[in-house]
Amino acid sequence: MCCRARLERGRGYSAMPDQRVAASAPGKLVLCGEYAVLAGAPALVLAVDRRVSCTLEPQAEGDWQIVSRGFAQQVTLTKEEVFAAPPGTTAGILREAMPPTAAPRHLRVTVDSTACYQGGVKLGIGSSAATVTALASAAATLAGGMATLPQLTAIHARMQGGGSGLDVAAAVAGGLIRFQQGRVSPARLPAGTQLAFVFTGTSTPTAELLAKYHAWRNGTQPPALTRLLDAAHEAAHCVADCTVTAETFVAALGDYAAALERFDRAADIGVFGAAHRQARALAASCGVVYKPCGAGGGDMGVAASADGERLAVFRQALGDTDLTLVDMELDANGVVVRTG
Repeated sequence: MCCRARLERGRGYSAMPDQRVAASAPGKLVLCGEYAVLAGAPALVLAVDRRVSCTLEPQAEGDWQIVSRGFAQQVTLTKEEVFAAPPGTTAGILREAMPPTAAPRHLRVTVDSTACYQGGVKLGIGSSAATVTALASAAATLAGGMATLPQLTAIHARMQGGGSGLDVAAAVAGGLIRFQQGRVSPARLPAGTQLAFVFTGTSTPTAELLAKYHAWRNGTQPPALTRLLDAAHEAAHCVADCTVTAETFVAALGDYAAALERFDRAADIGVFGAAHRQARALAASCGVVYKPCGAGGGDMGVAASADGERLAVFRQALGDTDLTLVDMELDANGVVVRTG
């Protein structure tokens, strides 16, 4: 039996107590709205075809065996140890997704996030949100229920120390979504919009950059810096609303990237790390728009153009740098759960 979890209220699917449950969920890239989304602006978030998968297999013996690939981990815990585990661990996700009375005594858990790594380095495409979504959805199904978006968002927020929830929403919904203050709606890019995804070669912990942002937000905010965030907020609205032609969309995305860079420089968060600045300068020389995706620092960036020839020139120029083109496409499917 297979079911795709949806954002709207729906029927739950339950597994037999001894039945295997498998689930997978996509990673994501933020096309626009990072940081501004935390102040109420809309974000456009793209689910990508790099998925985290997991399987839960009840066993006759052996306690709970947890094996993770990608983020390497192999542990054996008793059921009691699993249900005492802290948030943020694989065991903690399982604990929060199923009641102990519905959990088997012995369980083999396998989580595979290798698709979210390149050369052993995490790409920064929301693997933690995809892991929470896939693993918690599988655990809830095994226990006879169905994980909801608010539940998954709360589990991930405890793991990350906050956040808007856009990455979990993308993992649940798939495709391209518009996310604003917890509300999710499908979106689409204008015909002719062309994208290239760039890996900086370094991984940046999202929580560190978010902590810098929240420290600024919770402190005394200089009026000039507040105005810069307001400008990024307004620019994010323009991108989300400019979906008629590729030319207007790309131009609006360029305005947003410039507004985000000005805010980042003034707030000293570090969104535009050295590799992103290099990619942005290279893109500008090719007549292409470039920006970091998500928290920034390192991780992934996106180049956008309505002109395929310009984007091809940018792609070729990357060959003379340490930056890496990553082959990714939109994944129309969100979290998928299978039993049996």
